Amino acid sequence: MASLAKITLIGNLGGDPETRYTPQGTLVVNFSIAVNNRRRDASGNQQENTNWYRVSAFGRLAETMVNLSERGYLSKGKQVYIDGSFEAREWTGQDGQTRTSLDVTAREMQLLGQRGDDAAGGYSGGGGQTSQSGSENNDDMNDVPF
Repeated sequence: MASLAKITLIGNLGGDPETRYTPQGTLVVNFSIAVNNRRRDASGNQQENTNWYRVSAFGRLAETMVNLSERGYLSKGKQVYIDGSFEAREWTGQDGQTRTSLDVTAREMQLLGQRGDDAAGGYSGGGGQTSQSGSENNDDMNDVPF
């Protein structure tokens, strides 16, 4: 029987994407994403907490992300939709505390924003398929090469 660990995130980039290459020459883009959760506690006060995820993208999706980053569409604070697989990884910090990192491998990414924002488009890592959403009339997006 097959297994699947899939995750869908909507959040804000915690920093500008960083690029590197694997020893085999594959492009990798890494960034963190903050997902905020709001809820009311037992006394009725609104509570907010933030979960951080480490996201990696490889190959064609990584190339797309580099292009968007260079054009300023994908940068710190921008809201994105990420779909991919995840793995919880435990590690020991310098202070000796055991920590857990939520590592996501992106399969699909979509820039989010309201009308008039600089970016709103979808980009998939597989098969070269792309989709546009929200801003077909946005002239800035018409010159993004996808």
